[in-house]
Amino acid sequence: VSSHKGNIKRKIKTHNKQVIYHVVRLTDNVTNGIFVNMR
Repeated sequence: VSSHKGNIKRKIKTHNKQVIYHVVRLTDNVTNGIFVNMR
């Protein structure tokens, strides 16, 4: 049972990393778009 819990935690960790990666990319795109519009 403990190993199963570890697997779930690992999956959540990798999922969070993917979400953070997407959020960072989105914010990068938004800030780049804003800077381009400001020029």
